[in-house]
Amino acid sequence: MSAVVEQVTVERPPSLVRQALKLRRTQVGLTIALLIAAIAILGPFVAPFGSTEFVDSPNLKSVPGTVFGTDYFGQDVFSRFLFGGRSILLLALAATTIGIVLGTTLGLIAAYNRGRLDEVIMRTLDVILSFPQVLLSLLVISMFGPSNLLIIFTVGLSTTPRIARIIRGAAVPVVERDFIAAAEALGESGSG
Repeated sequence: MSAVVEQVTVERPPSLVRQALKLRRTQVGLTIALLIAAIAILGPFVAPFGSTEFVDSPNLKSVPGTVFGTDYFGQDVFSRFLFGGRSILLLALAATTIGIVLGTTLGLIAAYNRGRLDEVIMRTLDVILSFPQVLLSLLVISMFGPSNLLIIFTVGLSTTPRIARIIRGAAVPVVERDFIAAAEALGESGSG
């Protein structure tokens, strides 16, 4: 008697990324994001003039050799646009990083230390969240003057409450699970 071994192939479902890439809106969004990143990275290399180079008289709409004319200093608007993309993306990346780090930290602390500390953290974040993000940034900048570090910190701080709420909401069910209680019963401390 001979045994016949059947080979079964299991087809794996496509990953979430592959499913998303098949959607038209994902393709359009990714194309736009890559185009913006390419302009920000390659812009300074293809700019017709330097970012602070004087081109012609101020506020002219059609100057030979310029695409968008000149600004109130006589500098090429298109060149300044190409040079500005990199700094704007770096500012956004830094502010987002600050918001994610602060929000994750505060959200996890609030989720694990339920009670008074949770209330203090979340109500403080609610106060920050009650101010419109752009208005808060403009208020702080008008009080202390324009500075890249101030812009990064203000935008990062104003995104912190949103991230903290999401992280806290995801962490509370995990903190309430039995393995956390078992670890604490064995003497593990919550503070590390």
